[in-house]
Amino acid sequence: MKVLVSISSCEQYERSGFNEPIRETWLKDLEGWGWDYKFFQGTGSTAKADVVVLPVEDGLGGLTEKAKAKARWAVDSGYDFVFSCFPDTYAVSERLFHCGFENYDYFGCVYKFPSGAPFCQGGPGYFLSRRVCGLIAANNESYLNDDTFIGNTLDRSDISRGDCQHFANLGPSPLSSN
Repeated sequence: MKVLVSISSCEQYERSGFNEPIRETWLKDLEGWGWDYKFFQGTGSTAKADVVVLPVEDGLGGLTEKAKAKARWAVDSGYDFVFSCFPDTYAVSERLFHCGFENYDYFGCVYKFPSGAPFCQGGPGYFLSRRVCGLIAANNESYLNDDTFIGNTLDRSDISRGDCQHFANLGPSPLSSN
């Protein structure tokens, strides 16, 4: 099984060193699990060994388009699952590896606004299967918020969802139960 940790970032974060803490902590443990990781940035960024530059806006306004382009890149690169997160996400790689994501198409901490579709919160990260990546990449709609875009896209499908409250954003810092 081929798994990618897909980190939505930007050139400003790269230049400011905001991507370094995740590189220096739990990402380096992924090699032991055979997982890959890439930072995904938009137009105007500089490609590096672990940075993929996508043809989308690099700022917050481009997160939905970045989510679609990341999903397309993952499918084209042959990944079976993607863990999507941000540079400030912290995880214990062993717990992430054993969380049961492979049993679902869409797995993370599920949230639902009263009038919307359920979605996984992006801050703590979530898993997407190859099938889900294909659905996301094919959707021509665009939202300001990539989490609700993905939730709404998947609400019209028969994908399997897993709700893991261990992924919840429970406070301002990493917790022993993450």
